[in-house]
Amino acid sequence: SSSSSSSSSSSSPICRSTLPRKLRDLRCSAAEEGKGWQEETRVSRREAAALLSSAVLLPAMVPAVADEDVKIPMAPEGRRRNIVITGSNSGIGKDAACKLAAGGYNVFLACRTMEKAMEARRSVVEEVNALSSRTKRGPGEVTALECDLSSLSSIRKFADEWNKSGRPIDVLVLNAGVALNTGARPPPPRTKDGFEITVGTNHLGHFYLTQLLLDAVEKSPEAPRIVVTASQVHDPSSPGGNVGSKATLGDMQGLAAGIEWEMVDGGGWDADKAYKDSKLCNVLFTRELQRRLQEKGSRVSCNCFSPGLITRTGLFRDQGGFFLSAFDFIVNNVAKVAETVSFGGDCLVTMAVSESLEGKRGVFWSNSKPGKHTFEEVEVSAEAKDAEKGKRLWELSEQAITLALKKQQA
Repeated sequence: SSSSSSSSSSSSPICRSTLPRKLRDLRCSAAEEGKGWQEETRVSRREAAALLSSAVLLPAMVPAVADEDVKIPMAPEGRRRNIVITGSNSGIGKDAACKLAAGGYNVFLACRTMEKAMEARRSVVEEVNALSSRTKRGPGEVTALECDLSSLSSIRKFADEWNKSGRPIDVLVLNAGVALNTGARPPPPRTKDGFEITVGTNHLGHFYLTQLLLDAVEKSPEAPRIVVTASQVHDPSSPGGNVGSKATLGDMQGLAAGIEWEMVDGGGWDADKAYKDSKLCNVLFTRELQRRLQEKGSRVSCNCFSPGLITRTGLFRDQGGFFLSAFDFIVNNVAKVAETVSFGGDCLVTMAVSESLEGKRGVFWSNSKPGKHTFEEVEVSAEAKDAEKGKRLWELSEQAITLALKKQQA
């Protein structure tokens, strides 16, 4: 941690009278825009990492879109653009879906189950109807679809049905993600095909989906985009990435082994590191996909982003209860380093349709100043810049998926 090592409780900005001892002993220095978290003797590094490093989040407790000061991106006149968003039943995915549909884009909610997708659609349509009264153009269509990114067969079914429809995809948003409780112990949960659940869903699921839908994206007559929701925690030098376990793929000997690995680098399972590794995979994938697209002269652009620390979405539903609730209060009301769901949705909207991304390829945008609602292009980590590692990750990802598909057929 970069904060002072002083143990004097009198210097803590946390409201001490109503918090449990474990939380009172986790002190926050807000001096450098929230970068100064530290853990003391009664809070383990793993517990601190569970709270801070991976953009610790809670189940949705607020509407996807607030009624005030909502930024609605207006779709161009003419043909309706099609935007597919994975993980759009909660959090920033749902928030962005509301705003995009209200602005006239056709939005396709790709969710883990059809039940979740239908529930999300009902909620999104209700909010879109309220928002679209402010616009001159009618809202776009909102469609519920099932796509379980922890299942290669579900991904294949989704892609087959889409491709049969003949519809182009103007923007493919790879937003869904899973992050387990960082205090979880081995063995790791696994996808339906046997991969470690975090990397298997966050990286391999989206990798496979992109391969199957790329032709549909290429069909867009506009300037098609692929957007990947990554995170600053992919970078071990970032405020969140330098707490707890650090992201690194090493020589990827785990992934190279096929299916039954616990960590990409071949080490023993670490839930905290698995999430950070998956975000590093997202950034490497973004850059390698863009390289391949440019190599073949494609019009498709691929960029990734981090929406910052957002404590009120469903990504980290596996994290703890009261401790996490108190953390939510601290980062939002005391340290003020968290962002809002609406801000995160705005970030996704920017990546998907803003003119500020025209001509941008293979870049990473982030909330550069935590809690300050800034969003701009920033540098990725040193490891994420390793083009050879990106190529190797691509090859090993293809190999692992091929082995899993053959296993299905056996």
